[in-house]
Formats: sequence, structure tokens, C-alpha cells
Amino acid sequence: TTKYPPSLIIYDLKTDNLLRKYVFPEDQVKQDSGFANIAIEDTDCDKTYAYAGDLGKPAIVVYSWEKNDSWRITHHYFNPDPLACDFSVKGHNFSWTDAIFGLGLSAPNADNFSTLYFHPMASYNEFSVSTEYLRNQTVADDNFDAFKLLGSRGPNAQSSVSFVDRKTGVLFYSLVNLNAVACWRTSNNKYLMKNQGRIYMNEETMVYPTDIKVDYEDNLWILSNRLPIWMYGKLDLNEVNFRVFSAPVVHAISHTACDITPRSDILEKFVNKAKNITKDIVAKVKPNSSTTTKPITVLLTLSCLVRFLAT
Repeated sequence: TTKYPPSLIIYDLKTDNLLRKYVFPEDQVKQDSGFANIAIEDTDCDKTYAYAGDLGKPAIVVYSWEKNDSWRITHHYFNPDPLACDFSVKGHNFSWTDAIFGLGLSAPNADNFSTLYFHPMASYNEFSVSTEYLRNQTVADDNFDAFKLLGSRGPNAQSSVSFVDRKTGVLFYSLVNLNAVACWRTSNNKYLMKNQGRIYMNEETMVYPTDIKVDYEDNLWILSNRLPIWMYGKLDLNEVNFRVFSAPVVHAISHTACDITPRSDILEKFVNKAKNITKDIVAKVKPNSSTTTKPITVLLTLSCLVRFLAT
């Protein structure tokens, strides 16, 4: 039952005053529409845009603050994948056909357009499109190929929410079947499983991660709420069912495929390993000699080790 039509409600966060309420036009809301996530492009206040994903009737409703108007964009990449509709969370098996769900906006480019990263919930794939095409319905319709398939997260890796940290360029996203939150660095040209990192995974505390955001102080925030247990079973009121997680972004991505900091500790580890290998070789060749080795020997061993790692 729909009691109120979908609306955008916009507040001034400094005064808590309601600035505007925009009700989606009837022709942009379909019988099975459901708007579960929204991404805001607001680097230029007057030219702010909102992108609302319709998971029930696949589409994006784009809203312009300047025009106080909205339009509906459709594309087959918004649709659920029939091979990815089976879910299993905490012993509950169910089928969901949720369409476009995860939405994450990059920092703007030189022309002040962002990249929107998106995916249906019932899908293993990630997609992208420049907001240059979304800001005008005619342009979007005439440029079907502007929507790009980036790659796959792999089997059992359906994702609901996502968010891009615009400072590091890291895309964070949930993995609902795996009770985990993962990441991918958008500066990486290839969206492959080996380029994706796990931020956090826990069979008890991270059951159904339901929202992800990065604040203005570079902290990652994650909510989990055990929704499938509530829908298909019963919540145990003696357990903690709703959780809020937080960590600095740089700490969350540290030692993952999304790490942006120089890993000098890894280099030191290889150098020390090379020294130990050299000492072992010298000890075997000259058992009675000192284990002190010449620098050139260490460098040659390290060179061989690096060459081995590169292959």
C-alpha cells in the first residue's frame, strides 16, 4: 500500500529548515516502483542533481535542483540478472529480483561531470555511466553505448548498497550473501576479482550490510540490520540485531587491493628475506666462513626474487 508518493525532501543542514519537497510525477512512478537508494551530485550547489534508483521497475529518476524537474531513464543494465536472483543469508534461502540498487558517484572531472557506478542487487556485475548523459533524457536515450559493463564480482557476490569515497576514489560495496563489505579502486582500469578487496567480513555482526557512506572527515560508516532474518524468520531480541560500524577510510583499505599508501613494509620484508636466503647459501657453500655477505650478493638475490615475483 502506497500512502504517500515518492518524494525528495531537502533540508538546510545548518538550520534544519525544509528548503523544498519535490514529489515524483505520476508518470515516473510505476506500479511496482521502489526507490531504495539515492546518489547526490552536489559539488556545484545550484547545479545539484539527484539520482534515484528504481529497484522495482528498473530505471533511474534524475532530479535537477536548478530546473526543479525530473525525468526517468531506462537501460537494460538496470535489470536484474535471472541467474543471480537466489540468495542465502544466515540459513535463510530466498529469491529476490531487485533491479538497480547500488549507486556511487565519483569526484567530478574537469568538465564537472561525475561517473555513476551502479549495479542491480540481483547481479554479479558492476556498470558505469557518465552523468553527462544522465543530465538530459534525450542525450541518454541517444547514447545507449555510454553505459559500460566494468566486470564481475564473482559467484555468490550479489551486492546491495555502494558508495564512492571521492578523495581516494575507492568504491565500497556490500556483499549480502557473504556478510561482508568489499572495495575496488576506481583508478584501476580492470574490474577483476583479484583487484577487489575485503574490508570486513563476519558471520554474526555483518549480517546484511544495508548502508555505506563516507563522511566529510574521511570516515567509512556501515550499517547492518539482519533484514532477511526479520523477513523469513524471527529476530532474537536477546541478540544485537542492528549495528553501526565506523573506521577511517585509509585504515579500512589498508593491506587490501584498494590500498593507496606506499607499502614500504612489504619491500623491507622482501629485502630481509633476500638477506636470509643469501646467508643460507653462503653457509652451505662455506660452512666455516662468516655469514656476512657483500652488498652485491644481496642485490643479485633480491633482483632474482623480484624477477620471480614479476613472473
